[in-house]
Amino acid sequence: MDVTDRGPEALIRRWFDGALRAVEPAAAVERVLACEGGALVVREQRIPVRRRLVVVGVGKAAVPMARGVEAVCGERIETGLVITKDGHATGEVPRRIKVAEAAHPIPDDRGVRATREMLDLLRGVGDGDVVVAIISGGGSALMEAPRPPVTLADVARTTDLLLRAGAPIQDLNRVRIPLSLVKGGGLRRAADGATMVTLILSDVLGNDTRIIASGPTVRGESSAEDALRLLDRYAVRDRVPAVVVQTLEGTTDERDAWDFPLDAVEIVADNETALEAMREQVSADGYRAEVVWKRTGGEASELGRAWVEACGASDPGADVLLGGGEATVTVRGDGIGGRNTEFALAAALEIERRQLTGWTIASLATDGQDGPTDVAGAIADPGTGARAREKGVDPEEALANNDSLRVFEAAGGIVNPGPTGTNVNDLYVAVRVRPE
Repeated sequence: MDVTDRGPEALIRRWFDGALRAVEPAAAVERVLACEGGALVVREQRIPVRRRLVVVGVGKAAVPMARGVEAVCGERIETGLVITKDGHATGEVPRRIKVAEAAHPIPDDRGVRATREMLDLLRGVGDGDVVVAIISGGGSALMEAPRPPVTLADVARTTDLLLRAGAPIQDLNRVRIPLSLVKGGGLRRAADGATMVTLILSDVLGNDTRIIASGPTVRGESSAEDALRLLDRYAVRDRVPAVVVQTLEGTTDERDAWDFPLDAVEIVADNETALEAMREQVSADGYRAEVVWKRTGGEASELGRAWVEACGASDPGADVLLGGGEATVTVRGDGIGGRNTEFALAAALEIERRQLTGWTIASLATDGQDGPTDVAGAIADPGTGARAREKGVDPEEALANNDSLRVFEAAGGIVNPGPTGTNVNDLYVAVRVRPE
């Protein structure tokens, strides 16, 4: 079927909406959780609730995930607290679970206060109690209790330096874990004596539970030695606050202090859930889809060019190419843009260079917020660069200055769904428009 009769940009927006519905957090929780009699059932595992049921959580999807738990367990929930990003406490707020908002990606005092409240809540649970912990992307910044004498400002400065050096979320978390009292299993240790059920909406490629939100409820992934090596790798050791280095040098590894054999940990949805839903919708619309990337990471501009190369080498019978992953951006300029608009801009310029006039390309963040911007990403076509130049914006200069958003503001193609309530990395789409 020829895509020209429906418009590639309209189709991409439609398929993206379908992928977001497939990873809607409340529905994802309800698919894996049941409350039967005196027990929680997590897929096949039955967990007795002899006393209280408490809900805690953190992340951009914390509120809809909490709604999902409340829809299943209702008044069986005694109390709870979740922390989410500013602007993400949308829709119906859960009745029995308190919601706190905090800053992301740089943590703030509100997140620290809410984390202390959560730790106090968990220190009051014990034998016979069950804690449901709901975890989603963004949790590393939103839930924070710095390890004394490290302060929140020290953590924020370290986070900012690593982000600007191009560190992916995995490496960023490996540094933050030993600097925190809640990361790397610290939150779980606060609820010692209770059983914990962790439900995760994954924003980490490969679903390593030790990395997602810095693993607050699972055995720690990182050590102080790891963190120091990463500070060296990204050449920031001599620029982070001195107390950060001193604390890492003096921290004892806590990873072996772990004995929670009855806990359950479950991934409720991830990037491949969204990718498969998009593939199914493309096929249902009558187009032939080929998934060419899974779990793909790297520098955004390089990935954008590689995506165009994949278009040029694709199966001639495929109408649509799909991929999933998450890029990083090494900040070299002072412009405005995120990894997805930078990916799309690099792809637009590569399409122009290669004269691949038959392709329309998109790079989209499932949380609806592409790094520091309030857009999900952008759709690029063979005319993107020319339209930007007509409006007085130099796309090559913008790419060099990390100013990709300005190009799409001039040329069109911005995708702006607002906060989606979910977060499972990014989706890449390429649609072939065949000559008539």
